[in-house]
Amino acid sequence: MSSITPLLDTLVHQVAKQRSTVDLLPRHTLPVAPIQATASTTEFSQAGQQIARLVQLIQSFQQQLPAQFSQGTQPGTQQMGGHIKPNAPLFPATTQLDALTLMGRLQTIVKDSGLFYEALLARWAAEKVPFMQVRQQPHNLGQFRANSPQIQQILGQQLELLNSGMIRVDTELWPNAHLQWLVQPDVNPLVQRWRDEQRRKQGEEPEPPAWNSELKLTLPNVGEIRAQMRLSQKRLTLQLQCAEPLVESLQAATSRLSARLRLGAGVEIDDIPVSRLPL
Repeated sequence: MSSITPLLDTLVHQVAKQRSTVDLLPRHTLPVAPIQATASTTEFSQAGQQIARLVQLIQSFQQQLPAQFSQGTQPGTQQMGGHIKPNAPLFPATTQLDALTLMGRLQTIVKDSGLFYEALLARWAAEKVPFMQVRQQPHNLGQFRANSPQIQQILGQQLELLNSGMIRVDTELWPNAHLQWLVQPDVNPLVQRWRDEQRRKQGEEPEPPAWNSELKLTLPNVGEIRAQMRLSQKRLTLQLQCAEPLVESLQAATSRLSARLRLGAGVEIDDIPVSRLPL
C-alpha cells in the first residue's frame, strides 16, 4: 500500500496543473479485466484432491447463497472477488486531493468492509487491535442481522475473495471524480498455498508472492489516467496511460516519481513508460 502513495500524489498534482479541458473518456463497467492467474493444468492436477475438495466446498457455499448475492460464481461468468463500493463519495465536495488523506480513507473502507472480519477477530484475540475496530464491522452493526441481505452479500464476496484473491475498490472521490482500483495475486491463492506447502515439506521457504494491480482515476477537466503495476518482492514495474494532452507533462514527472518510490517505498523500479490511452 505504501508504494501507491507517492504514485497517487504525483499523478494528482501533475494533472492538476493542466488548464485545458479534456473530454471525459467513456467509463468502463469494470476497472480492468481480471488478470489470468498463472497456473497450468498440470500444476493444478498435482495439487491433488485436497485443493479439489476446497474448491468444491467454496462452490457449495456459493450455491447456497441467493442468486443476487453470488454474482460471478456461476459457470461461465466472470469472478468479481471482493468488491468494495461505498454508497457515498469519500469526500463531500470537490476538494484538493491529498494522497496521504486519500490512502488513509481507502484503507479505512477496505478495513471496515467486512471482507476481512475473521482476520480482524484473530488480531483482536492476539491483542493487536482494539475491540472498537471489531465493533465497526458490518457484522456487528445493529441494523444488520446474521441472515440479512447485506451480511449474505459480504459472505458471498468473502468466498469469491478466497477463491480468486481479487479485491476491487470502486468509489467516487467527490462528485464526478471517480476511482477504480483492482489488486490480484499473480498466482491463484489455492495453487500458491499448495506450492508453499510443497516447499515447506522440502525444507524450503515459501515462495514470495507477486501482485498485479491497476488503478484508474477519472477527474473533471483531466479525464482518465491509468496505472498498471506488478510488484514482486521489491521489484516494481509500472506503466501509465492518459489522454494525449497529458502525456508529455506526466512523462516529465516520472523520474521524480521513480525517485520517490525508491526512497519512500524501498522498491527497485526502471523507467516508467507513459502512453496515450487507446481511443
